[in-house]
Amino acid sequence: SADQALDRFAMKKFFDDKVSALMQPSQRRYVQFLSGLLSGSVKMNATPLFLHYVILHGIPSFDGGRACQPFLKLYQAMQPVYTSGI
Repeated sequence: SADQALDRFAMKKFFDDKVSALMQPSQRRYVQFLSGLLSGSVKMNATPLFLHYVILHGIPSFDGGRACQPFLKLYQAMQPVYTSGI
């Protein structure tokens, strides 16, 4: 179960790091989602989804003003079908 997996992770972190680390909420959600997929209580969407456009509102800058360069790679049936320029 998700709770068992999270408890196991906490114990492993405690013994490996000698300090009990707090799990991030996003990590907890991911484990719970994966548990739902494995148990069958969460179903994947069987119908295809189509990406029509991507909107970026501003581009973050890192390292003292150097701009981030967005990169996009699209897959269809686990095969890359489009790669944007870098």
